[in-house]
Amino acid sequence: MAQTRLYGREEEVAQWRDLASAVEAGHSIELTVSGPSGIGKTTVLETLFADASSRGWKLLRAAGAARRSLPGSMFWQWFAPLAQQMPDHGPPFDGQGRVLHSFLTSAGGPLHKDALTYSASWVLRSLAQEAPVIAMVDDAQWLDELSLQSLSDMGVLLIGAPLLIVRGVRTGQGAERGDGIRTDALLLDGHDGGARTGASRDGASRRGSTRNGGSRHSAGRPGGRVHWPLEPLDHRAVAEWAAHRIPTVDAAEAARIHAAAGGMPFYVEEILERGVEVGTDRTSAEAAVLEDRLAALSAQERTVLDAAVVLGEDTSQQLLARMTGLPTDAVAPMLKRLAADRFLSALRPRPRVQHALVAEAVLATLAPERRTELHGLAAAALRAQGSEPAVIAGHLLATEPGNDPAAAEILLVAASAARRTGSGELAVRMIGRAMAEERLPAELQRRILIEASQAYQVAGRIQEAADLGRRALEMTEETRARVELLMEFAEAQYAINRVEEASRCFSQALKELENDEHPDTELRRRVIAQATGAGFQQLQFASQYGEELADILAQDPAEDGPSDRMLLIQEALRLSVTGTDAKRCGELALRGYAGGKLLAEVGAESNIINYATGALNGSEQDAAALELLDAAIAEARANSSPMANATLSYCRGAIHLNRGRLRLAQMDLETAMQAADSGWRTYLEVACVVLAEIYLARDDLAAADDLLKRVPLEEERVPLVQAMALQLHGVVAAGHGDHRQALEYFSAAMDLDAGLGPTLSLWKRSTIESAARAGQTEYAAAVAAELLQEVRAFGAPRLTGTVLRLAALAQPGPSAVVMLREAIALLEAHEGRYQLALALADLAETCLSSAHSGDLQVFRTESLAAARKSLVLANRIGAAAVARRMTRLLAQQDSQLPLIAENKADRLTPAEYRVCSLAAKGLTNRKIAAELFITIKAVEWHLSRSFAKLEISSRKALPTVMDPQD
Repeated sequence: MAQTRLYGREEEVAQWRDLASAVEAGHSIELTVSGPSGIGKTTVLETLFADASSRGWKLLRAAGAARRSLPGSMFWQWFAPLAQQMPDHGPPFDGQGRVLHSFLTSAGGPLHKDALTYSASWVLRSLAQEAPVIAMVDDAQWLDELSLQSLSDMGVLLIGAPLLIVRGVRTGQGAERGDGIRTDALLLDGHDGGARTGASRDGASRRGSTRNGGSRHSAGRPGGRVHWPLEPLDHRAVAEWAAHRIPTVDAAEAARIHAAAGGMPFYVEEILERGVEVGTDRTSAEAAVLEDRLAALSAQERTVLDAAVVLGEDTSQQLLARMTGLPTDAVAPMLKRLAADRFLSALRPRPRVQHALVAEAVLATLAPERRTELHGLAAAALRAQGSEPAVIAGHLLATEPGNDPAAAEILLVAASAARRTGSGELAVRMIGRAMAEERLPAELQRRILIEASQAYQVAGRIQEAADLGRRALEMTEETRARVELLMEFAEAQYAINRVEEASRCFSQALKELENDEHPDTELRRRVIAQATGAGFQQLQFASQYGEELADILAQDPAEDGPSDRMLLIQEALRLSVTGTDAKRCGELALRGYAGGKLLAEVGAESNIINYATGALNGSEQDAAALELLDAAIAEARANSSPMANATLSYCRGAIHLNRGRLRLAQMDLETAMQAADSGWRTYLEVACVVLAEIYLARDDLAAADDLLKRVPLEEERVPLVQAMALQLHGVVAAGHGDHRQALEYFSAAMDLDAGLGPTLSLWKRSTIESAARAGQTEYAAAVAAELLQEVRAFGAPRLTGTVLRLAALAQPGPSAVVMLREAIALLEAHEGRYQLALALADLAETCLSSAHSGDLQVFRTESLAAARKSLVLANRIGAAAVARRMTRLLAQQDSQLPLIAENKADRLTPAEYRVCSLAAKGLTNRKIAAELFITIKAVEWHLSRSFAKLEISSRKALPTVMDPQD
């Protein structure tokens, strides 16, 4: 390393060489350097940074600030200069990187924390394609909430990229935050202090070595996480340092320096630099190094230093002049003297305080009133300069409230920006300070209350949010404004699955419109459409829109507007959910979809898109549903909206399962489950049901078992959602063959079913199968008869075929065969390939089972053909459980097994399958990387490994082995 020697850090220097080599070999590493203030973290980080520069790496640098609250400050420091130079459609800001570019260059709308994390990871990966990257953050414990959360989550998204994330973390006294934000995740193992080993990506512990006075590290395998908890220097290191700086120093003097400094590099450096006479304890060193030096400053020098400490990262000569009232030309020489006395470490590009311990010593000597005064002066100076509201607000938080509307406005703007970026607690602090201002104009008070309600909502303080919302509503007079406000509250409640609260807000909005002397038809229709969707999960449907819908249906479809389409979708959804008319449902859903206009109007994150796909799915309009979902998912990914992507992926996965595309369905549902680990809850229960069915079809019972942990039955849920939770537990119990236990779950789910039609009453279908397999054929036949009548009346052919298959399980042999033949014909004609494989298997088992062999030998030829056909189809679509059943049955009948070409796609890992399926559609490697959020190198690697498994030599052959229907 071409650096000044780091005394006492030989282990760190040695391991740095190993880490750098690992990164250059293509591994991603997270390195945390921690310790108390003065331990030398920054010096270590700067040394690593300089060496990375000498190696030709790309360099990104940021630092947290204790008294600065700018949301996303880490991203601003890392990427803002690059974003200002580069367009948002070219590398590294193409693909998902566009979200970060927009964040840095414009004031966008609400932004989920995960969206920014994913986008920043994309940019980092893109940069790392050209050269290894070191992304450093010093004083990470002071990062804003958004940056802190992203920094903690980012590592897992960067696996496989030549990239090193380095974070310096202060521990011990003075590292505490007063805003309630936890920082223990920065230390990787959740604790601070003490010696540690690092943890590799596979969770294995790696041994380290500990030298006297040194620190313990991970070593060995490349990649993963590494933690250097720095400890004070030992006597030998201090003696070497002292001898290098003062050749005449003797052992006794070196021992006094070590004792006085406590082995802390900051104090060692100060003592050696200034030649301070010290005693043998650290307290005397602190007094000699800091307190005595501060006392020696002139009054004006101390005033300038106080202002510089309070301004922190925003310090400039002009701002110091404004704060102190001194002429600018008088401030400049004082800054030079403060730098010469080592109170400041640099003057360009901005004056910087030499060390955190210097800043703390300055603040410790200031009375609370003086600190408040200085923050007020800083806020005023920054306002005069036109600084960002978030920067000014950080200082206003440290001042006492008064009656300043301008300050309240700044805090309001800053709080709104913090909320939109997911920094809920910071938003609450800022808006709380704004509310404390007195005698504000009524309209400003109202706006503050609205923002406060939204901020408390984001922070998870639901009751306080509701109370603030009511206060805001009381101050809102105009009907449209009241309705829009109620809609905002309702949508916020719905987003966190509080559908009952959302319904109450929607209902109140409708009442407001009913009492309006000048009704707004467009707004009324929009409210009704949203209210119907919220009521759906509670098995309630709005009755107010009959007249509105009649008017829409009477007009030319070319005249349909956005709210018209929303109501058409809701009516289609109602028909689907209640099982009223599949043909009519499909017609209305297609009219509401309008060939893509709906998505353009409401956006991928709107619940209306989910309702539209639900109606299209229920009416078996698969082509339109998949077209809509493909476009919506592409939009959600382009916007780096992980929650919308999860919801839409679940919707698409459910359609793939209905069509028998098990592999594609599994890919989509597992995408949703990954988002569930980051807080996605919108359709979690039903998504787990669908994924459990897929896992059971794929003969992976262990994976289905794991889903139960995600959906404990003890949670409080609205009826439909609780029914889905019961359905999940029943499906898994049935997969284990415990059909009696499964029936208990299904029966409990049916008790919660009020008014649902056959498209959603999964528990009725499951009840038929479990009851029949448990020997309760009469009960199974009764439920089947009722459900079959409902499904025939609804008129969805694929669903009819599915129910016919189940109903046959409760019938005697000849009747069962008739039902199964009808089911097979419907499923063949309407692409229900998994259910078709099951129906063929059931037909074969019914005819060939020993219980019926005497009566049904006439069907033997047909049944063996059905078994072979089921086996071939099951192998093709990946339904391993059905394939196993048919293989066993044919072997028992001494029947020749069909010649089955192995489905080579089953040789691929899930990641390889995703890449190959997209490549087979003609996507370029970069588009595949953007779609799956991996590097182009990872795409190339997956393809090269896949070609060997698929026994092909190029991507041109992929369509021949990757059936798009599978």
